[in-house]
Amino acid sequence: MTWRQMTKSERQLAWIWGGLVAASAALAPFWIWLAPHLPRCLFRRLTGVPCPSCGATRGVLALLSGHPVDALSSNPLMAAAVIGFAVGGVIAPLWAWRVGRLPVLPSPLPRWVRYGIVAVIVVNWVWVIAVH
Repeated sequence: MTWRQMTKSERQLAWIWGGLVAASAALAPFWIWLAPHLPRCLFRRLTGVPCPSCGATRGVLALLSGHPVDALSSNPLMAAAVIGFAVGGVIAPLWAWRVGRLPVLPSPLPRWVRYGIVAVIVVNWVWVIAVH
């Protein structure tokens, strides 16, 4: 695998990411208060079918309340994305500070990776429809 030096803007982005995760964690009580006031899913109201992100709010609230299993059952992909965002927000600034290099990924991504991403989204949507 080949590596390249991080640019200044990539290092700044890593620190911004870390700051967003810290701010989100600090604002957890606000998010918990705000969630019941958010509008319901428009897609579900119009079609009667849950959208691919239905259950995301419940999942985030479950994560903020320390119930990861409930979050994963609500919407597994969204829960994994939130956990990935939080973990990445801790790792990215440390990586930029200590390592300062990034792997060079193929562009475009291989077809099997793109199909895999679509498959994961479809399987998650089927799960959301079955659970809700």
